[in-house]
Amino acid sequence: MIEPKMNYSNEMGNRDMKKSQNKGFTLIEILMVILLIAVLALMGITQFQNYASDAKDATTKANLQVLRRAIATQNAQMRLRCSVTSTSPPPLANLSANDITNGASPCTTSQVTNQQDRSFVAGSIPANPWGSAQSNVISTSALTTSAQRATGNCAGGARAAADDGWCYNPTTGEIWANSAHNTGGSTGGSEYGF
Repeated sequence: MIEPKMNYSNEMGNRDMKKSQNKGFTLIEILMVILLIAVLALMGITQFQNYASDAKDATTKANLQVLRRAIATQNAQMRLRCSVTSTSPPPLANLSANDITNGASPCTTSQVTNQQDRSFVAGSIPANPWGSAQSNVISTSALTTSAQRATGNCAGGARAAADDGWCYNPTTGEIWANSAHNTGGSTGGSEYGF
């Protein structure tokens, strides 16, 4: 008996055709990829927020260091060039104006002739990056203890979200950030220890 010839090429062609029609991803595969992307994005956003907070901390520390050095430098200049006998820090008006010869200053422009020597810092007073408006305004303060500075604004009142700029005690020469916004940084919510 002779067996009929089978046409295998048609069967193979149908299989290839079915395979080419089934190319693509399943719903589960797509959902897994979306889930993986979401998890990675969430981790990236969290890391970015930490970096932003750390950057503000570092900027606040650097700005305070610049301001403290400037106050010490101008204090020494007041005694050397302007014949001031007391060791009192520069007045608030001078610091705010970024000019040692401003207003009720113990120094005059004839005593400090170079414009660069008159400035506390080159350019302008740096801003407080934690403040809501990132202000460079310096307010007077009579607060003397770190506990007072950690809980109150420059005037000693309760901290508010609108507090901004810097606090300066013209009696002691201390300066610190006036802000209630430093809550997520590496300093644990206390920008006063900078």
